[in-house]
Amino acid sequence: MTTTGKSSSHLEAALDYLQNRLPAYPFDPKMDRDFVEELLVDFAGVDVLEEIKSFRWFNDNKPVSHLRSVRLALRRWIANSKKRKAR
Repeated sequence: MTTTGKSSSHLEAALDYLQNRLPAYPFDPKMDRDFVEELLVDFAGVDVLEEIKSFRWFNDNKPVSHLRSVRLALRRWIANSKKRKAR
């Protein structure tokens, strides 16, 4: 999967946030590039970076190491974002 232009800047911003701003996130450059690219495609109408930030602060900025699978939790969070916004 290749990104260009605007989606590339969204990709880089989300990767930077995961690596540097989400406490205890198990960042893996290769895995997370694929993960975020997939999120951007699967949830094209969603601001993925904003949802990652919301996920962080919903968890009170606590380290995400308590989550069994943080990527799965984050994906579910983003998938449910439309439901939360519709309320």
